[in-house]
Amino acid sequence: MGLPPKDFDRDPVACLARLRDEYGDVCAFATGKVLLSRPEWTHWALARSNGATVAQQIEEPRQFQRPDLIRDHVETWMAARRTAQWHRLGRDVAERTAPVIRLRLRDFMDASGDSPASLADCQLAVLDAAGSVFVRDLEGSLRSALIAAADALQKGAMASFTLPYWLSPRTRRRLRCNTVWIEALVAHVGARRTSRDAAEPPSDLLDLLLDARDGDRPAFSDLAVAQALSINLGNLYTVGGTGLAWLLTAYGEHDIVRPEAVGAEDWARVVVKETLRLYPSVSLTSRTLSEDAEFGDVTVPAGDSVFLSPLLLHTDPRWWREDPSRFDPARWLAEEVHDPHAYLPYGAGPRICTGVHISNAVLEAAADLLADRAVTGYSGLPKRRWGSITQPKRLRVRIGRGTGSS
Repeated sequence: MGLPPKDFDRDPVACLARLRDEYGDVCAFATGKVLLSRPEWTHWALARSNGATVAQQIEEPRQFQRPDLIRDHVETWMAARRTAQWHRLGRDVAERTAPVIRLRLRDFMDASGDSPASLADCQLAVLDAAGSVFVRDLEGSLRSALIAAADALQKGAMASFTLPYWLSPRTRRRLRCNTVWIEALVAHVGARRTSRDAAEPPSDLLDLLLDARDGDRPAFSDLAVAQALSINLGNLYTVGGTGLAWLLTAYGEHDIVRPEAVGAEDWARVVVKETLRLYPSVSLTSRTLSEDAEFGDVTVPAGDSVFLSPLLLHTDPRWWREDPSRFDPARWLAEEVHDPHAYLPYGAGPRICTGVHISNAVLEAAADLLADRAVTGYSGLPKRRWGSITQPKRLRVRIGRGTGSS
Protein backbone atom coordinates (compact mmCIF):
# COMPACT_ATOMS: atom_id res chain seq x y z
CA MET A 1 0.00 0.00 0.00
CA GLY A 2 3.00 2.23 0.48
CA LEU A 3 3.78 5.04 2.88
CA PRO A 4 4.90 8.61 2.12
CA PRO A 5 8.70 8.41 2.64
CA LYS A 6 8.86 11.75 4.45
CA ASP A 7 6.11 10.74 6.87
CA PHE A 8 7.84 7.44 7.58
CA ASP A 9 11.23 9.08 8.16
CA ARG A 10 9.66 11.71 10.43
CA ASP A 11 7.97 9.14 12.71
CA PRO A 12 7.98 5.53 11.48
CA VAL A 13 6.19 4.13 14.54
CA ALA A 14 3.32 6.61 14.21
CA CYS A 15 2.98 5.65 10.53
CA LEU A 16 2.92 1.96 11.39
CA ALA A 17 0.36 2.61 14.13
CA ARG A 18 -1.95 4.21 11.58
CA LEU A 19 -1.56 1.21 9.30
CA ARG A 20 -2.26 -1.16 12.18
CA ASP A 21 -5.42 0.73 13.12
CA GLU A 22 -6.68 0.78 9.53
CA TYR A 23 -5.59 -2.61 8.19
CA GLY A 24 -5.03 -4.85 11.19
CA ASP A 25 -2.14 -6.47 13.05
CA VAL A 26 -0.52 -7.94 9.95
CA CYS A 27 -0.28 -5.75 6.87
CA ALA A 28 2.12 -5.06 4.02
CA PHE A 29 3.28 -1.44 3.78
CA ALA A 30 5.72 -1.89 0.89
CA THR A 31 6.80 -4.67 -1.43
CA GLY A 32 8.23 -7.48 0.67
CA LYS A 33 7.76 -5.56 3.95
CA VAL A 34 5.12 -6.59 6.48
CA LEU A 35 4.18 -5.08 9.84
CA LEU A 36 3.47 -7.44 12.75
CA SER A 37 1.87 -5.78 15.75
CA ARG A 38 0.65 -8.54 18.05
CA PRO A 39 2.85 -9.48 21.03
CA GLU A 40 2.95 -13.21 20.30
CA TRP A 41 3.95 -12.64 16.66
CA THR A 42 6.64 -10.15 17.58
CA HIS A 43 8.05 -12.52 20.18
CA TRP A 44 7.98 -15.42 17.73
CA ALA A 45 9.90 -13.47 15.08
CA LEU A 46 12.55 -12.42 17.60
CA ALA A 47 12.80 -15.77 19.34
CA ARG A 48 13.18 -17.65 16.05
CA SER A 49 16.21 -15.65 14.96
CA ASN A 50 18.87 -17.92 13.40
CA GLY A 51 16.05 -20.31 12.53
CA ALA A 52 12.80 -19.29 10.86
CA THR A 53 13.90 -15.65 10.85
CA VAL A 54 17.26 -13.95 10.44
CA ALA A 55 18.51 -10.48 11.27
CA GLN A 56 18.95 -8.40 8.16
CA GLN A 57 22.47 -7.79 6.87
CA ILE A 58 23.45 -5.37 4.13
CA GLU A 59 25.40 -7.14 1.40
CA GLU A 60 28.25 -5.34 -0.36
CA PRO A 61 29.96 -6.36 -3.62
CA ARG A 62 32.66 -8.96 -2.94
CA GLN A 63 35.52 -6.65 -3.88
CA PHE A 64 34.48 -4.24 -1.10
CA GLN A 65 33.74 -6.76 1.62
CA ARG A 66 35.99 -6.47 4.66
CA PRO A 67 37.02 -9.26 7.02
CA ASP A 68 37.03 -7.05 10.10
CA LEU A 69 33.56 -5.50 10.14
CA ILE A 70 31.71 -5.89 13.42
CA ARG A 71 28.44 -6.71 11.70
CA ASP A 72 30.01 -9.57 9.73
CA HIS A 73 30.78 -11.49 12.91
CA VAL A 74 27.39 -11.79 14.57
CA GLU A 75 27.57 -15.58 14.31
CA THR A 76 30.95 -15.51 16.05
CA TRP A 77 29.41 -13.64 18.94
CA MET A 78 26.39 -15.95 19.06
CA ALA A 79 28.76 -18.92 19.37
CA ALA A 80 30.89 -17.05 21.91
CA ARG A 81 28.03 -16.22 24.23
CA ARG A 82 26.91 -19.86 24.21
CA THR A 83 30.34 -21.45 24.60
CA ALA A 84 31.67 -18.99 27.16
CA GLN A 85 28.41 -19.14 29.15
CA TRP A 86 28.09 -15.37 29.51
CA HIS A 87 25.03 -15.95 31.67
CA ARG A 88 27.45 -17.12 34.39
CA LEU A 89 28.56 -13.52 34.80
CA GLY A 90 25.48 -11.42 34.02
CA ARG A 91 23.82 -10.54 37.29
CA ASP A 92 26.82 -11.51 39.46
CA VAL A 93 29.08 -9.06 37.61
CA ALA A 94 26.44 -6.33 37.76
CA GLU A 95 26.15 -6.76 41.53
CA ARG A 96 29.91 -6.92 42.05
CA THR A 97 30.56 -3.76 40.06
CA ALA A 98 27.57 -1.84 41.47
CA PRO A 99 29.70 0.40 43.77
CA VAL A 100 31.96 1.45 40.88
CA ILE A 101 28.98 2.02 38.60
CA ARG A 102 27.34 4.22 41.21
CA LEU A 103 30.52 6.21 41.86
CA ARG A 104 31.10 6.92 38.16
CA LEU A 105 27.50 7.94 37.63
CA ARG A 106 27.60 10.27 40.62
CA ASP A 107 30.68 11.95 39.20
CA PHE A 108 28.88 12.37 35.87
CA MET A 109 25.82 13.92 37.50
CA ASP A 110 27.84 16.27 39.67
CA ALA A 111 29.77 17.45 36.60
CA SER A 112 26.57 18.09 34.64
CA GLY A 113 25.46 20.52 37.33
CA ASP A 114 28.19 22.84 36.07
CA SER A 115 27.88 22.07 32.37
CA PRO A 116 24.76 20.68 30.65
CA ALA A 117 24.98 17.00 29.67
CA SER A 118 24.57 15.81 26.09
CA LEU A 119 23.93 12.39 24.57
CA ALA A 120 27.68 11.97 24.06
CA ASP A 121 28.26 12.70 27.75
CA CYS A 122 25.74 10.01 28.67
CA GLN A 123 27.46 7.50 26.42
CA LEU A 124 30.86 8.22 27.93
CA ALA A 125 29.39 7.99 31.44
CA VAL A 126 27.95 4.53 30.79
CA LEU A 127 31.15 3.32 29.15
CA ASP A 128 33.23 4.53 32.11
CA ALA A 129 30.74 3.07 34.59
CA ALA A 130 30.42 -0.42 33.11
CA GLY A 131 33.07 -0.92 30.42
CA SER A 132 35.28 -2.83 32.87
CA VAL A 133 32.63 -5.59 32.96
CA PHE A 134 33.76 -6.54 29.47
CA VAL A 135 37.42 -5.43 29.50
CA ARG A 136 38.67 -4.50 32.96
CA ASP A 137 41.60 -2.45 31.61
CA LEU A 138 39.77 -0.53 28.91
CA GLU A 139 41.70 2.73 28.95
CA GLY A 140 44.06 5.00 27.05
CA SER A 141 44.38 4.52 23.30
CA LEU A 142 42.22 1.38 23.39
CA ARG A 143 39.31 3.34 24.87
CA SER A 144 39.83 6.16 22.35
CA ALA A 145 39.79 3.73 19.43
CA LEU A 146 36.51 2.22 20.67
CA ILE A 147 34.84 5.63 20.97
CA ALA A 148 35.97 6.68 17.47
CA ALA A 149 34.70 3.43 15.92
CA ALA A 150 31.42 3.48 17.84
CA ASP A 151 30.75 7.12 16.95
CA ALA A 152 31.41 6.46 13.27
CA LEU A 153 29.21 3.36 13.26
CA GLN A 154 26.48 5.23 15.14
CA LYS A 155 26.39 8.06 12.60
CA GLY A 156 26.04 5.57 9.78
CA ALA A 157 23.24 3.75 11.60
CA MET A 158 21.28 6.99 12.07
CA ALA A 159 21.42 7.90 8.36
CA SER A 160 18.21 7.34 6.41
CA PHE A 161 20.24 6.45 3.31
CA THR A 162 23.75 5.03 3.11
CA LEU A 163 25.93 5.27 0.03
CA PRO A 164 28.03 2.23 -0.89
CA TYR A 165 31.61 2.05 0.32
CA TRP A 166 33.18 3.18 -2.92
CA LEU A 167 31.05 6.35 -3.05
CA SER A 168 30.86 7.39 0.58
CA PRO A 169 33.70 9.16 2.44
CA ARG A 170 31.74 8.63 5.68
CA THR A 171 31.57 4.89 5.10
CA ARG A 172 35.28 4.73 4.32
CA ARG A 173 36.01 6.67 7.52
CA ARG A 174 33.86 4.22 9.45
CA LEU A 175 35.81 1.31 8.01
CA ARG A 176 39.13 2.95 8.86
CA CYS A 177 38.04 3.67 12.44
CA ASN A 178 36.77 0.15 12.84
CA THR A 179 40.02 -1.31 11.48
CA VAL A 180 42.09 0.71 13.98
CA TRP A 181 39.79 -0.38 16.81
CA ILE A 182 39.78 -4.07 15.91
CA GLU A 183 43.55 -4.17 15.41
CA ALA A 184 44.10 -2.52 18.80
CA LEU A 185 41.64 -4.88 20.46
CA VAL A 186 43.20 -7.97 18.85
CA ALA A 187 46.59 -6.89 20.18
CA HIS A 188 45.08 -6.39 23.63
CA VAL A 189 43.43 -9.82 23.53
CA GLY A 190 46.72 -11.42 22.51
CA ALA A 191 48.57 -9.76 25.36
CA ARG A 192 45.93 -10.88 27.87
CA ARG A 193 46.02 -14.44 26.51
CA THR A 194 49.79 -14.55 27.00
CA SER A 195 49.59 -13.33 30.60
CA ARG A 196 46.39 -15.11 31.59
CA ASP A 197 46.63 -17.50 34.52
CA ALA A 198 43.98 -20.15 33.87
CA ALA A 199 43.85 -20.92 37.58
CA GLU A 200 42.47 -17.46 38.30
CA PRO A 201 38.69 -16.99 38.05
CA PRO A 202 37.52 -14.83 35.14
CA SER A 203 37.31 -11.14 36.03
CA ASP A 204 35.59 -9.89 32.86
CA LEU A 205 34.10 -11.11 29.60
CA LEU A 206 37.54 -11.14 27.98
CA ASP A 207 38.79 -13.70 30.53
CA LEU A 208 35.65 -15.77 30.07
CA LEU A 209 36.11 -15.92 26.31
CA LEU A 210 39.79 -16.79 26.65
CA ASP A 211 38.95 -19.62 29.04
CA ALA A 212 36.38 -21.18 26.70
CA ARG A 213 37.71 -24.46 25.30
CA ASP A 214 36.96 -26.66 22.30
CA GLY A 215 38.39 -29.94 23.50
CA ASP A 216 42.04 -29.27 24.32
CA ARG A 217 42.18 -26.08 22.24
CA PRO A 218 40.96 -22.52 22.77
CA ALA A 219 37.43 -22.13 21.46
CA PHE A 220 38.10 -18.75 19.83
CA SER A 221 40.90 -16.99 18.01
CA ASP A 222 42.09 -13.58 19.11
CA LEU A 223 40.08 -12.01 16.27
CA ALA A 224 36.91 -13.89 17.27
CA VAL A 225 37.31 -12.75 20.88
CA ALA A 226 37.91 -9.18 19.72
CA GLN A 227 34.77 -9.24 17.58
CA ALA A 228 32.65 -10.53 20.46
CA LEU A 229 34.01 -7.84 22.78
CA SER A 230 33.56 -5.18 20.10
CA ILE A 231 29.88 -5.95 19.68
CA ASN A 232 29.29 -5.74 23.44
CA LEU A 233 31.32 -2.60 24.07
CA GLY A 234 29.78 -0.88 21.05
CA ASN A 235 26.30 -1.68 22.33
CA LEU A 236 27.19 -0.53 25.83
CA TYR A 237 28.39 2.81 24.52
CA THR A 238 25.65 3.52 21.97
CA VAL A 239 22.56 1.69 23.29
CA GLY A 240 23.43 1.90 26.99
CA GLY A 241 24.33 5.58 26.74
CA THR A 242 21.09 6.23 24.90
CA GLY A 243 19.19 4.50 27.71
CA LEU A 244 20.73 6.88 30.26
CA ALA A 245 19.87 9.85 28.03
CA TRP A 246 16.24 8.73 27.88
CA LEU A 247 16.18 8.27 31.66
CA LEU A 248 17.29 11.89 32.05
CA THR A 249 14.64 12.88 29.52
CA ALA A 250 11.98 11.09 31.59
CA TYR A 251 13.06 12.88 34.76
CA GLY A 252 13.01 16.19 32.93
CA GLU A 253 9.61 15.63 31.38
CA HIS A 254 7.67 13.97 34.20
CA ASP A 255 7.10 14.64 37.88
CA ILE A 256 8.51 11.39 39.27
CA VAL A 257 7.53 11.13 42.93
CA ARG A 258 8.22 8.02 44.99
CA PRO A 259 5.23 6.86 47.07
CA GLU A 260 6.01 6.71 50.80
CA ALA A 261 5.20 3.00 50.98
CA VAL A 262 7.69 2.08 48.25
CA GLY A 263 11.37 1.56 49.01
CA ALA A 264 14.03 3.49 47.11
CA GLU A 265 15.46 0.38 45.43
CA ASP A 266 12.05 -0.85 44.26
CA TRP A 267 11.16 2.64 43.02
CA ALA A 268 14.36 2.93 40.99
CA ARG A 269 13.59 -0.43 39.42
CA VAL A 270 10.06 0.50 38.31
CA VAL A 271 11.13 3.95 37.07
CA VAL A 272 13.65 2.21 34.81
CA LYS A 273 11.06 -0.28 33.57
CA GLU A 274 8.65 2.53 32.73
CA THR A 275 11.39 4.54 30.99
CA LEU A 276 12.31 1.53 28.87
CA ARG A 277 8.63 1.09 28.04
CA LEU A 278 7.99 4.61 26.74
CA TYR A 279 11.51 5.38 25.53
CA PRO A 280 13.01 2.12 24.21
CA SER A 281 16.41 2.62 22.58
CA VAL A 282 15.39 0.16 19.86
CA SER A 283 11.91 1.23 18.76
CA LEU A 284 11.77 -0.56 15.43
CA THR A 285 13.59 -3.60 14.10
CA SER A 286 13.04 -6.26 11.48
CA ARG A 287 13.66 -9.89 10.63
CA THR A 288 13.73 -11.65 7.26
CA LEU A 289 11.68 -14.83 7.04
CA SER A 290 13.69 -17.85 5.96
CA GLU A 291 10.50 -19.90 5.54
CA ASP A 292 6.81 -19.22 4.95
CA ALA A 293 5.03 -18.18 8.14
CA GLU A 294 1.39 -17.82 9.11
CA PHE A 295 0.15 -14.91 11.19
CA GLY A 296 -3.53 -15.33 11.87
CA ASP A 297 -5.11 -16.11 8.50
CA VAL A 298 -2.29 -14.44 6.53
CA THR A 299 0.67 -16.33 5.08
CA VAL A 300 3.83 -14.26 4.65
CA PRO A 301 6.30 -15.86 2.20
CA ALA A 302 9.94 -16.60 2.87
CA GLY A 303 12.19 -13.70 1.90
CA ASP A 304 9.80 -11.00 3.10
CA SER A 305 10.87 -8.75 5.96
CA VAL A 306 8.65 -8.51 9.03
CA PHE A 307 8.88 -5.23 10.93
CA LEU A 308 8.54 -5.31 14.71
CA SER A 309 8.16 -2.35 17.05
CA PRO A 310 8.60 -2.68 20.82
CA LEU A 311 7.36 0.92 21.12
CA LEU A 312 4.19 0.02 19.24
CA LEU A 313 3.52 -2.85 21.65
CA HIS A 314 4.45 -0.76 24.67
CA THR A 315 1.82 1.87 23.84
CA ASP A 316 -1.03 -0.31 22.53
CA PRO A 317 -3.87 -0.17 25.11
CA ARG A 318 -5.05 -3.66 24.14
CA TRP A 319 -2.08 -5.24 25.90
CA TRP A 320 -1.89 -3.09 29.06
CA ARG A 321 -4.01 -3.06 32.21
CA GLU A 322 -3.60 0.71 32.72
CA ASP A 323 -3.48 3.54 30.17
CA PRO A 324 -0.12 3.04 28.39
CA SER A 325 -0.03 6.61 27.06
CA ARG A 326 0.82 7.88 30.56
CA PHE A 327 4.27 7.73 32.14
CA ASP A 328 3.40 5.90 35.35
CA PRO A 329 6.14 3.90 37.11
CA ALA A 330 3.65 2.79 39.76
CA ARG A 331 1.94 0.55 37.19
CA TRP A 332 4.82 -1.90 37.69
CA LEU A 333 3.96 -2.34 41.38
CA ALA A 334 0.83 -4.30 40.42
CA GLU A 335 0.93 -8.09 40.06
CA GLU A 336 -0.42 -8.06 36.51
CA VAL A 337 0.74 -5.24 34.24
CA HIS A 338 0.49 -6.41 30.62
CA ASP A 339 -0.24 -9.37 28.36
CA PRO A 340 2.56 -11.89 27.73
CA HIS A 341 5.28 -10.63 25.35
CA ALA A 342 3.90 -7.06 25.28
CA TYR A 343 7.06 -5.71 26.94
CA LEU A 344 10.26 -6.27 24.94
CA PRO A 345 12.77 -3.49 25.66
CA TYR A 346 15.71 -5.85 25.23
CA GLY A 347 14.31 -8.06 22.48
CA ALA A 348 13.76 -11.80 22.90
CA GLY A 349 15.18 -15.14 21.89
CA PRO A 350 18.82 -15.94 21.04
CA ARG A 351 19.57 -12.34 20.08
CA ILE A 352 18.22 -10.84 23.29
CA CYS A 353 20.55 -8.15 24.56
CA THR A 354 23.40 -9.76 26.48
CA GLY A 355 23.77 -6.63 28.58
CA VAL A 356 20.34 -6.84 30.24
CA HIS A 357 21.71 -7.12 33.78
CA ILE A 358 24.49 -4.59 33.21
CA SER A 359 22.06 -2.11 31.60
CA ASN A 360 19.57 -2.45 34.43
CA ALA A 361 22.33 -2.06 37.02
CA VAL A 362 23.48 1.20 35.40
CA LEU A 363 20.01 2.64 34.89
CA GLU A 364 18.72 1.67 38.33
CA ALA A 365 21.77 3.21 39.98
CA ALA A 366 21.20 6.37 37.94
CA ALA A 367 17.50 6.46 38.85
CA ASP A 368 18.34 6.14 42.54
CA LEU A 369 20.90 8.95 42.31
CA LEU A 370 18.35 11.16 40.56
CA ALA A 371 15.95 10.81 43.49
CA ASP A 372 17.38 13.92 45.17
CA ARG A 373 18.24 15.78 41.99
CA ALA A 374 16.28 17.83 39.48
CA VAL A 375 16.74 17.48 35.72
CA THR A 376 16.20 20.59 33.61
CA GLY A 377 16.11 20.55 29.82
CA TYR A 378 17.26 23.31 27.48
CA SER A 379 15.32 24.52 24.42
CA GLY A 380 12.46 22.19 25.24
CA LEU A 381 12.62 18.48 25.80
CA PRO A 382 14.23 16.44 23.02
CA LYS A 383 12.27 14.70 20.31
CA ARG A 384 13.06 11.26 18.99
CA ARG A 385 15.70 10.85 16.34
CA TRP A 386 14.82 7.67 14.53
CA GLY A 387 17.31 5.10 13.33
CA SER A 388 18.50 1.62 14.27
CA ILE A 389 18.85 3.25 17.70
CA THR A 390 16.16 5.75 18.71
CA GLN A 391 17.93 8.64 20.41
CA PRO A 392 16.87 11.95 21.96
CA LYS A 393 17.59 14.70 19.46
CA ARG A 394 19.84 17.54 20.67
CA LEU A 395 19.72 16.48 24.30
CA ARG A 396 20.96 19.18 26.70
CA VAL A 397 20.08 18.73 30.37
CA ARG A 398 21.38 20.08 33.65
CA ILE A 399 21.25 17.92 36.77
CA GLY A 400 20.87 19.96 39.95
CA ARG A 401 21.51 18.77 43.51
CA GLY A 402 19.11 18.64 46.43
CA THR A 403 15.89 19.57 44.61
CA GLY A 404 14.44 16.18 43.74
CA SER A 405 10.86 15.28 44.60
CA SER A 406 11.12 11.73 45.96
